[in-house]
Amino acid sequence: MKILAIETSCDDTCAAVLDNDRVLSNVISSQTDLHAKWGGVVPDIAKRAHQERIEAVIAEAMKRAKPFPNPSLDRAGLKLSPEEIIEREIKSIDVIGVTLGPGLAIALGIGVNKAKELAIKYNKKLVAVNHIEGHMWANFLKNKNGKPERKLEVPALALTVSGGHTKIILIQSPPDLSNLPLTPSLTRRGIEQKLSYTIIGETLDDAAGEALDKAAKMLGLGYPGGPILERIAKDGKTDFLDLPHPLADKKILDYSFSGLKTSFYYKVKDWPAEKIYQNLNNLAATFQNAVFETLLRKYKLAIIKYQPKLLLASGGVLANLELRKRLRKLAKEVGLPIFMPTQKNLNTDNAAMIGIVAYQKALREEFVEDVEKLDRNPRLKL
Repeated sequence: MKILAIETSCDDTCAAVLDNDRVLSNVISSQTDLHAKWGGVVPDIAKRAHQERIEAVIAEAMKRAKPFPNPSLDRAGLKLSPEEIIEREIKSIDVIGVTLGPGLAIALGIGVNKAKELAIKYNKKLVAVNHIEGHMWANFLKNKNGKPERKLEVPALALTVSGGHTKIILIQSPPDLSNLPLTPSLTRRGIEQKLSYTIIGETLDDAAGEALDKAAKMLGLGYPGGPILERIAKDGKTDFLDLPHPLADKKILDYSFSGLKTSFYYKVKDWPAEKIYQNLNNLAATFQNAVFETLLRKYKLAIIKYQPKLLLASGGVLANLELRKRLRKLAKEVGLPIFMPTQKNLNTDNAAMIGIVAYQKALREEFVEDVEKLDRNPRLKL
């Protein structure tokens, strides 16, 4: 099954082509430079950039997925436009998958409308995908050679950590699979992949990635701040400041980073710029450590309570090597395997993760019934 996937939930314009769960191409057009001067994502700028780039990004994904050279040229050697490339290559596509939500409404609409346009124009089946589910399934994406081979064991506990989302999700089999009928395209394997997701913990305010970005902004660093904090924190002291432990009550699995961010602000707000500059590495290390300790403390409590067979972790913040190291240490401590995306660009928003969910849903024939009526859903629940 060949899947064309489209993702525009925030500030990255993304398209990918998959052969079942194998990634043939995965194109990400970042808008970071456009938003950096504003210190965060500006919706109107994001929308305009998506509009300008989406057709070219889809065409590029289709070009990269082809095994033969020069897919951007016609038989006479003339350069094809993105629209012409899409028209030629979409014949090999069986299903189009697109992020429906959650995300930035004004951005989601660009991807959804483009997917609808292509599905109607070329008579393709369309699948609507939840962005959070995509992050979880990024752990199971394979390269063109079918590697790595990973098997989902349930119950599993997934931790998703990004600039917009921080959640702990319990993944289980549905109570009764026998009620799901088999069809020619719905195999027993397809049925077994119809899982139930239960959010057992999530942020009550800021997401972890958002808190890291805001702390970096307080220190006068650039955007996005999380990666900058990571670089600066390497040689810093993690106990330089005394910061609170949000929602320390062991019975609560939810997160809160707003109080931590506020405490950090009041501790440094009267510092002269020179003092902040002299202690940048210590300040970065302290705040990053406080966020990561909170993430892992709640995740460990969830592991103890729900006794999973497998741990999953994904989302943009998982590009942070220190967090990955701490998660592997936790997994070893509790004696469980842990899967994290194998490539850095599979942690951040990308279309390949949307494609693998679209593949699973297509196996179950969960196609959009009325394509014309499909609309973005910025508050889509898992």
